[in-house]
Amino acid sequence: MQKSLRRRAGLSAGVCGLALASVAVLGAPAHAADGPRGGVTGNYTGADVSGPGAEPLTAQAKEKIALTEAWYAAVEGRGDLASVQRRESAYLQKYKLADRRTVQARSGEFAAMAAPTSKTLRLTHYGQAKNFYCGPATGAMMVKMADGAIRSKYNRNAFSQANFANSAHMNTQNAGRTDWSSKRFVTGINRWRGEPYYVQVDRPSRTLTVKALRHAIGTNSMPVAADTVEFANGRHYNGHPVNKTIGHWITAYGYSNSGETSKWADPSTTVWSSVNKTFSYNTRNFAGYFLQSNGIAY
Repeated sequence: MQKSLRRRAGLSAGVCGLALASVAVLGAPAHAADGPRGGVTGNYTGADVSGPGAEPLTAQAKEKIALTEAWYAAVEGRGDLASVQRRESAYLQKYKLADRRTVQARSGEFAAMAAPTSKTLRLTHYGQAKNFYCGPATGAMMVKMADGAIRSKYNRNAFSQANFANSAHMNTQNAGRTDWSSKRFVTGINRWRGEPYYVQVDRPSRTLTVKALRHAIGTNSMPVAADTVEFANGRHYNGHPVNKTIGHWITAYGYSNSGETSKWADPSTTVWSSVNKTFSYNTRNFAGYFLQSNGIAY
């Protein structure tokens, strides 16, 4: 009789323990406790950490960087503004891009070409709809800032993170992430907007990051994407858990102090409760700390 009772007690304890374990698993944040999604380094929110080799720049990316450098030199009085104006017009025509510059900038007026010392785009923040949708959520914020909640110009998909994540755009749903080396972030956002505006720049220097933000946001009113990497027990930003290595897409929607301070929108508010919707950071430090494994799209 006592053995029977002990067996029943042991069985009850085992069932209870199994039930408690099930509750603990069900109540835990998706893939937060068990390591990165799919075992991919850094994939806690839907991005990754690139390998040691730098991703080669496309011909268009090289041209855009050269244009940004020439523009900045002219702004600082080290180059010819009219020459930069001609180069920019030729670049827009070559890649069939809409001219988003002001009338004053198109006519070569220096004040307009120089971009303001501070500028903030109108942001609608989106938390990521799934724990691995940082790319689609960031892309949605950027398109909303640039063009409004438009349908995809590639296939007329309705404006939603799920459609940014589909195989026609960022392919996030199938891949389980929006990884840097695939270039699917820029493919997706460019297809959605109907023009190849965005280029991917691997591991930008601190100075180029400042220039790119000021050129894109200040002159063209276009947000910039960043695929950041934070290494476990090292520097982290905006309340991200310090004990994790995290690859993560966010967007720059403004700057101040001539680009030296940048304003960022973070979609991981739906992944971690410690995260703010927006934050500011010294741009050069941000580039040095978080952009030297993946990079930016501008």
